[in-house]
Amino acid sequence: MAILHFTPTYVSDTDDHGVGNVFFDKSGKAYKWVEVVDLDLAISYVVYPASLDGTQVTCDYTGGSAKSARVIGVSLGAVDISVAKYAFIQVQGVVDTYGDGSVAAGDPVIGHSTDGMADTMADGEEELVFGFALEADDGSPVTFACQLTGCL
Repeated sequence: MAILHFTPTYVSDTDDHGVGNVFFDKSGKAYKWVEVVDLDLAISYVVYPASLDGTQVTCDYTGGSAKSARVIGVSLGAVDISVAKYAFIQVQGVVDTYGDGSVAAGDPVIGHSTDGMADTMADGEEELVFGFALEADDGSPVTFACQLTGCL
């Protein structure tokens, strides 16, 4: 188990930590070092696998390189891929997550058809759940605390 010695919002133009490596902090949160493709990331965007091994990610739900409709983590740093395309995503623990404005506390959440957003699960979408809302999504930006599950 590797301990995270960097701030999880750190981004880089080089592969400083070995894409795919997972790091833990003292609270038990887990962070995966990844390469971001397709679109820039805002803090708290949900991301999807863009490679079969999960070392590349995208927030582009509709037209990018996503290999699956299931979210694998949440971005922690703002990423401009033309400047620095490597970053940490959070894959375990509680994390602020962008919502679509309809998420209620206790809801199981999935990726939304809007890039980077999460939405409440509907019947028949159970296999896409990546977390549970600990509060309603409101405010500006529209975010909520999400307990990640099954992303590690």
